[in-house]
Amino acid sequence: MATVIGSKPLLRWVLTVSLFFGGSSLAVGEDIIAQASVDPVVVKVPVVNGSSLHYNLLSTAQGLSQTKINQIVEDRQGFMWFATQYGLNRYDGYKFKVFVNVPGNPNSFGGVFVNSLFRDRLGMIWIGSNQLLDRLDPASGTFQHFPIPYVIHISQDSAGTLWLSTGEGLYSLDPVTGKIEHYLHDSRSLLSSNDVKSSGEDRAGNFWVFTSEGLDRFDRQARKVTLHVPLRETGREASFYEDRYGVFWLIHVTGDGLAVFDRKTLTLTHYCFYDREPPSTALIMNWDRMGIGLGFCAGANRG
Repeated sequence: MATVIGSKPLLRWVLTVSLFFGGSSLAVGEDIIAQASVDPVVVKVPVVNGSSLHYNLLSTAQGLSQTKINQIVEDRQGFMWFATQYGLNRYDGYKFKVFVNVPGNPNSFGGVFVNSLFRDRLGMIWIGSNQLLDRLDPASGTFQHFPIPYVIHISQDSAGTLWLSTGEGLYSLDPVTGKIEHYLHDSRSLLSSNDVKSSGEDRAGNFWVFTSEGLDRFDRQARKVTLHVPLRETGREASFYEDRYGVFWLIHVTGDGLAVFDRKTLTLTHYCFYDREPPSTALIMNWDRMGIGLGFCAGANRG
């Protein structure tokens, strides 16, 4: 049984006129949440198409169960795992093995539509589906089920706790004890929205939660938000990435798709790749020796 953090009706958020750490603040009951400021200037950056990149297409002809891939994870043995709209797929470089629910077998995969994948520190694979959250032991091939549906993003903090993003709030899960807690948009946890896109811990140990209303810095001990970065996101995807230089990138679907949050000045700066409304927006980001790699809805670009 999950513990719900907060049950009182949400108090009205009141914007105060005082400045707080370089931005405004929100007063909710007796709590004051610092608000990041937004730079009105959008920075335009050049993007070079990755024409030198080469790909091999894997589809249903090669044994993939379904062609819509939501997430990909590599396990410790080098197998690639694909989250599809029909089952979990494992690829060994030659062929696919598909995991689906087998009625009457409690050790089989518990869902159908796979939303998220994550490999924890012990090498276990966590799978969020439309039915349940599953933990897969790659060595035995058995699944353990947890009663949390529609998990779209999974992260693990330095204490080993798993954090699960859903459209019905944020969950924490202790993988050792199985204890589950539920955090909501209410008068106690003060999450900016129940529509949680992703979460994660930065190198300084701060924990961040990306919701449909922006980015929240969440104090796990006090169980409440201490800073809010306004960035409304109506799409399904929104995440963040701290690069090797400590730059904190926000990747989202709505608008230009890319922003940087300065955690010292508490300022959000938007970036734009186009003179007009972009035909596609950034969804993934990573570094390599050539620079920042960006994945887009309509293709892959490298800048």
